[in-house]
Order: sequence, then C-alpha cells, then structure tokens
Amino acid sequence: MYETETVLRAAIAALVEGDVETLKTLFADDVVNHMPGTNKISGDFKGAEQFFGDFLGTLMSLTDGQVSVKPHDVLGNADHAIGVYNWTATREGRTIEWRQVNVYHIRDGQIVELWQHPFDFERWNEFWS
Repeated sequence: MYETETVLRAAIAALVEGDVETLKTLFADDVVNHMPGTNKISGDFKGAEQFFGDFLGTLMSLTDGQVSVKPHDVLGNADHAIGVYNWTATREGRTIEWRQVNVYHIRDGQIVELWQHPFDFERWNEFWS
C-alpha cells in the first residue's frame, strides 16, 4: 500500500469519527481545496485556515452538523490518492444523497491539494445554493 493511500484512509477515518485534531495533522498548512460550482461551499480554499474554517465550517453550519460520509473505495499511487464516497446532508428540511470522487495530491504524509467532484453536479449545486 502506498503512503498516499494510508494518509487518505487515516483522514477519512478522522472525518467519519469527527476527530478534527487528527484531521488537521493530515492536511498541509498550505493545502488547496478545489470545490466546483456556484454555491455556498464552492471555490478554491487556500490554506488550512480556509479549508477548515471557510469550507468545512460553512458545510457544518449550513447542515447544523447533519452531514455524513461513507467511504466506498480508496486507491493510491506514489503521488496521488482517490477516494469515492457516498454523502448525505440535510439542509433547511431537505436531504440529499450523492456520490463523489475526490483526487488528492499527497506529499510528505500530508494532503497538499484536493479536487472534489460530485457525480450529479446540477442537483448537488442546487442543493448547496
């Protein structure tokens, strides 16, 4: 197993368990998160402060913490890891379930960049708008 896959599996476990302190150790201080769309969680979030505060903080605020992720598969090579997930979120009385694939660039045991790709983009983008 490549280190990239090990790092991603640890990050997923921390996210699922709500262990933010461990999660923070697995993301580089200068991490960049690319989230597509034109909604409240879209954009490029640069640095751990923006990723954890602006992106994850907004996600949790919009859902009152009613968001969950279940990993479907994780793959890795020397530089990248890919995670496929099933997500569920509730917002303003509406619930959405969606599948998503994320591509991670991992260096020195930390995630340095990630690209998130919801499969049913239009429905997902409307939900978060």
